[in-house]
Amino acid sequence: MKLQAVPVLIMTLAFSSADNFWGLVSPTPAAVSVFRTCYTNQQELGTCVKSSMCDMEPPKIDADTLIDYRFLPLRPRKSANECAFLMICCPRDKIRSGPVPPTIRTTSGCGYSNLAAARFRQGTRGSNSGYADFAEFPWMVALLNNTKSNHPNAGTGPGYIGGGTLIHPSVVLTVAHKVDTFSEGDLICRAGEWDTENDNEMYTHQDRDVRQIILHEQFNKLRSHSNIALLMLATPFVLQPHINVACLSHTMPPPGTLCYSMGWGRDFTRGKYYASVLKKIPLPLVDPDQCERKLRSTRLGQKYYLHHSLTCSGGVANIDTCIGDGGSSLVCPTGNPADLRYAVVGLVAYGIGCGQADVPGVYAKVPELYNWISTKIAMEGISDMPYVLN
Repeated sequence: MKLQAVPVLIMTLAFSSADNFWGLVSPTPAAVSVFRTCYTNQQELGTCVKSSMCDMEPPKIDADTLIDYRFLPLRPRKSANECAFLMICCPRDKIRSGPVPPTIRTTSGCGYSNLAAARFRQGTRGSNSGYADFAEFPWMVALLNNTKSNHPNAGTGPGYIGGGTLIHPSVVLTVAHKVDTFSEGDLICRAGEWDTENDNEMYTHQDRDVRQIILHEQFNKLRSHSNIALLMLATPFVLQPHINVACLSHTMPPPGTLCYSMGWGRDFTRGKYYASVLKKIPLPLVDPDQCERKLRSTRLGQKYYLHHSLTCSGGVANIDTCIGDGGSSLVCPTGNPADLRYAVVGLVAYGIGCGQADVPGVYAKVPELYNWISTKIAMEGISDMPYVLN
């Protein structure tokens, strides 16, 4: 099962095994028979399977109908024969004995966007749908609460907490305010997630336990100063085409640079519900002095000042990160534009509402905190730093 939604801040979910790569093994006749029977456009009798299991071109997917919100009932099928999202009706004589993985370019280094995997979700590139393609941000991690205790954010079972960034197979970077009240045993990090409502992706996600939470010593929760944390994992993630490490930037690009954030937080433009498919949010960087002036015109008042450990982006009406996106990365293009490579410059921290014109969002400033990150990782006995740009 996948992430389900409840109102406000918590999304409940059931966990599937990190090692259970469903659909990446040869199906048996018995396994195929449990899938839905369907009819193709040519009225051939078929079976609903993942597109990688069918020896025919998958149909185009309409970007405008991709999303089912977790708190809303699922869209009814048009007919009893219609297949579920991300599956196709395959004639039974064209069902493969094993899947054919998509061709994803091999890259050496951090921060590469695997847009070649968008073949999995055909017809949506360049659609400006507001949602990321599969494997577009392979460093994105979902932070999950694995406790049924009386923790205020625990809900009734495992739930979604916020976002994180994979910067080493054994290290996840996030904001401190998302994890400062949790114990290590409460947290699970999930990499490789995309659509939270089904397991039909070409590659499945992986879950890892957290063995240690490291908070910045100067973290000030009231003002969000030095709002950063490292999650040291009990076992490393296995890097795959849809799971890879991010680059961290030493410096901030100039104001106006178009960057991106992502997450499964509230999709305020489509209702008060969490997104089921990973969002992709274009956000221009904002000059710190200009950001401070704009935020002083809000309820923060004239005494507000932007701390040196914070930076800003956005301020465009109806385009913003929102509740539930905390901890997700803010990434900016780096190097040759044709390489589709990004570096993390910020982590979603806070804002005044969501998507208000001329009200930028505030992010933990990664270049300012870069040395702290490297020092803490080295102190843990980790010598390799794959997040370093080269």
